[in-house]
Amino acid sequence: MSKNDFGELYEATSKHIKRLIILADSKKYATAEFGESLKSFLNSYSPEDAPTNITEYRTKVAVDILSKLSVFNNLISIYRELGRMAIPLSYSTFNPLPCEKWVLKLMEFQQSLTNYMIVSISFTQKLIKSDIYLTEVRRILHVISTMRMSEAILPLTTLIICALNTALAYEYNSFTKILRDYGLRNILTRYTCHDPKIKLAINIFLTFTYTDISQLHLKEQYVELFVQQFHYTVIGRRKNHCFDASILIKVLRLLALNSENRIELVNRDIVHHLILLPDSQSYGTNELSTTIHILSSNVPVIDATQEILSLAEAYRSNIAELEEKVRTYFEGVSIDEFLLPTEPDIGDDQSEDTPSVVVEEGNTYHLDGHIMISYSHNDYKIALKIKESLENEEIKLWIDIEHMVQHINILDAMANAVENAAIVLILFSKSYQDSDNARSEAERTRQLNKPAIFLRVEPKFVASGWLGFIMGATRYIDFSGKYPFEEKFEELCTTILETSLSHSEEVWFCN
Repeated sequence: MSKNDFGELYEATSKHIKRLIILADSKKYATAEFGESLKSFLNSYSPEDAPTNITEYRTKVAVDILSKLSVFNNLISIYRELGRMAIPLSYSTFNPLPCEKWVLKLMEFQQSLTNYMIVSISFTQKLIKSDIYLTEVRRILHVISTMRMSEAILPLTTLIICALNTALAYEYNSFTKILRDYGLRNILTRYTCHDPKIKLAINIFLTFTYTDISQLHLKEQYVELFVQQFHYTVIGRRKNHCFDASILIKVLRLLALNSENRIELVNRDIVHHLILLPDSQSYGTNELSTTIHILSSNVPVIDATQEILSLAEAYRSNIAELEEKVRTYFEGVSIDEFLLPTEPDIGDDQSEDTPSVVVEEGNTYHLDGHIMISYSHNDYKIALKIKESLENEEIKLWIDIEHMVQHINILDAMANAVENAAIVLILFSKSYQDSDNARSEAERTRQLNKPAIFLRVEPKFVASGWLGFIMGATRYIDFSGKYPFEEKFEELCTTILETSLSHSEEVWFCN
């Protein structure tokens, strides 16, 4: 793959995203420049001079730019800010109308995120595992369910629900469970809006998140709504931002698990139309043939469900393979260009939130906004692995193996590290609990009321004594080897972000 195939377009997209982040960080949401950057981000998915390998370009943007922690954290912060400007936290029934200009900006931003969710399961996973994103989505949907619908709110509601459906279309159990756990199903079942697009979007969501076959049964009016959209998008092969053909086919299979639905859909001649579709609409799997088989045969539910699961696994595998493929292409712009400067040089005065303490030249152990790793030297290997993984995400760290200086008192160095830390990672084990130095670090963390994230690094170890007292009922992340490292590291990154925001601490990225 030559850089010239889509290299220039990729670099231009990276610059648009970087500019969007810098403007947002400077609270320049109301400027024309922010609006232009937002529009450029939206248009980056379907550029005017689209390369022939457009899908690969899109996937590379999602994987190498949007999924990068330093970029992703800023994107979801922008989402939350736009959400709160569009539908303020102070909303009440006495002030029922949202701010329309911010609703439009939120719509553009949501559509931009959804576009890239379609081509990247890893980017989708980050969004669905982001408490900030889902909490804001839940807040908006809940408020909308109680408000008077305006012309602007109708398409926003559809877009948000369809974004959730885009994630659910991967038919990944963890995505489905997370969205159920956030109570979104309960919120959407209470909607009384008569807009047909919102009704259809909600029914698709409810279909993907069903827990019992009886929940799949559609009333006749909703069957009609679904069939109309199916004919328009799938049979007519017309593009639709909200109701993608592949999503509708997946929903069709699930609906057919309910015998009443299946009979109704067969009576509407859906199978005949599916047979006439070209194989290109199978999306690299046995999509169409499996769907026809489930619809036209009296397949036992358990067998049909297994076929659906196998098909979903094949689809996810194809997406994952494409992601791995584009990672091998040219590196493009250095990711450093995407890092949000701590103090963006775009003309604004420094924010009051900017840390008042700066790094002093020559003082290698006096750092600010860093994450400190507190560990026992018996757990050196896992500490080093976590350190290196965090550094790959451009997170600024303090760990004794790099920042200790011989002529500096060890306890003084440790105390300074804790005092200047934004967050302290405590890698606990039996040896950590038995270490006097580790105890000093942990107790100092508690005395200074520093946010701590506990990581268990010894299998089955349960803290007791002084460590048990400090931890209390605090949730920990298990890095003891019981679960895949990558899975727990993803959880750690999310927890760092949430902890940083909830404590108004700034975790600095390396420049």
